[in-house]
Amino acid sequence: MTAGKKSILLADDQPNSRRLIGYILNKAGYTVAEASNGLEALEHCKVDPPGLILCDIMMPGMNGMQFREQLLQDEKLREIPFIFLTARAQAHEMVEGEHLVPQAYITKPVEPNTILQIVGKYLKP
Repeated sequence: MTAGKKSILLADDQPNSRRLIGYILNKAGYTVAEASNGLEALEHCKVDPPGLILCDIMMPGMNGMQFREQLLQDEKLREIPFIFLTARAQAHEMVEGEHLVPQAYITKPVEPNTILQIVGKYLKP
C-alpha cells in the first residue's frame, strides 16, 4: 500500500457516477483524479500512481478487470489498493481468477457512509 498518499483514482465511464463519488470523497478530504475508461486510468497510474483506485467493472474499451490485470503485471503499481465499483450485487462472481480479486467491492448506487468506510480502511484523508 502507498501509505500516506491520500489521492484516489476514480475510473468510471459514467460522468454522473464520477461526479457523485468524486463529490463525496472530496468533501471527506481526499484528492480525486478521474478516468473514463481503463486505458485512461492505466496511463494516469503510470504517470502519477494514486494511493487507492476505485474502478467500475463494466467500461467500454479496457474494462475494470483488464485494467486490474495490467496493474498486477507492473511491480510499481500492483500494491495500490484496488476497489471495484459495480451495479451488480454478485460482483465477486464476475471476477475471473483469484489473482484479480480486489480489496473490496462497492455496489452502485453508492451510499456515502459505505464508500467512506471502505475507502477509509485503506486510505486516510
